[in-house]
Amino acid sequence: MRKTKYNNILLASVYILIVVIISNIFWYVGYLNEESALSMFMLMLAQFFPMIVCLIMTKITGEGWNNLGITIKKKSWKYFGISIVATICLSYLSDPVVLWVFGKNVESSFTISSLWEIAMMTLLGTACFIECLGEELGWIGYLYGKLEHEMGIWKACTILGLLRGIYHIGILLHMDYPVQGFIELTVTNICLSFFMVYLYKKSESIFACSISHGISAMLPVFLVYNEDWYYTNPFAMMLANISFFLVGGYCFMKCKRTFGEDKKYIKE
Repeated sequence: MRKTKYNNILLASVYILIVVIISNIFWYVGYLNEESALSMFMLMLAQFFPMIVCLIMTKITGEGWNNLGITIKKKSWKYFGISIVATICLSYLSDPVVLWVFGKNVESSFTISSLWEIAMMTLLGTACFIECLGEELGWIGYLYGKLEHEMGIWKACTILGLLRGIYHIGILLHMDYPVQGFIELTVTNICLSFFMVYLYKKSESIFACSISHGISAMLPVFLVYNEDWYYTNPFAMMLANISFFLVGGYCFMKCKRTFGEDKKYIKE
């Protein structure tokens, strides 16, 4: 990595302030009227804004783009496949448990023909990974390396997950339960951060994370429940996201065992 006169904490702080504040304005305006041309533009801008700021900052500071993971290596393909399978499991692993425990309050629209829908949405999500690259290139490709370099895997992933939650406040303000939504989003994103970082480190490519993000955004939802019940029932929210806890915990242990908390990701 090319050295710069700026330290990681300063660069990370500037990046976080710019992206979080401005992106939330874009998100909020975008969700005011999703069908208007202005709203569509704002939503697209919000999703690509982390990447835009990242590329501008690396250019200004002279860091270069070599550490952003914009590569595809031979071993990357294996983890592209893992990201596809694991993302589908993350999305649906908790459903049978929720149905079993809360059968009276939850109903499923899943049928055998739904497998075809999952397959098609998985292909579409994989093909649309470029759209999600706008977020992942900024959060993981640029910001994560600086955070881990200063504080290790555990703290870096936790902060990254919290920032992802804050980054979506502009959307959450349009929900009936913004506080509960923020808590759920933040907790799941902390778990997802460990999963994404594991993919990133093993594949040495940001595209594995972008594929996972793209698929998760496209997969259909088959559990139907009342928001008033779900967002006022902490146990239901926890159980519905148990797959994120399990996968996040597993990936954290794998990262710690493979890379070690004291090993720096960005090489000087």
